[in-house]
Amino acid sequence: MEAWPKVTTAGGIVKRHGYLGKMLLLQDTVITVAGWVGPTIAISLVIIAGSFAAIALVIAATAKAAAGQIENLGRAVENLRKDLAPALDSVHLLGDEARQLAAKVGNEAEDVVEASRALRMKVKDRLIDLEAVYDVLESEIEETALDVATTLRSFRTRASWYRWVRRLLGAGKHR
Repeated sequence: MEAWPKVTTAGGIVKRHGYLGKMLLLQDTVITVAGWVGPTIAISLVIIAGSFAAIALVIAATAKAAAGQIENLGRAVENLRKDLAPALDSVHLLGDEARQLAAKVGNEAEDVVEASRALRMKVKDRLIDLEAVYDVLESEIEETALDVATTLRSFRTRASWYRWVRRLLGAGKHR
């Protein structure tokens, strides 16, 4: 079977190929059209083509204006980038300095904590030593107080005996 069968009669194709046959039947039919239809269609096609041309011109003008705006925007962005580059460099430098300062402060804080810990340990050791000194001083003071009390007691005893001897000898009358 061929892709396009040979049509000998209009009715022969209808039986074999439904839709295609109907189209072929319409081609056999001759339709008479009024004389004004052709020029009207031609004029409307010219108007439609002109409209499409106007649309194309408007789109081209808009695209050209948009390209100019994009170019201006690109220049503005480039100028902004040039203006902001030193500021961004300063911000980066400031960030680096802040990191260095934070590291120094951290190191100093660690040193202060270490010094505080060492001082606490020394004070604790000194307090222990001071407590031992106080204990020794307390025992020495007690011994000294006992020695002084004993000496005073013996001195009073001797003094009273000395007064008694003095009275006996008459030394008290000369006054």
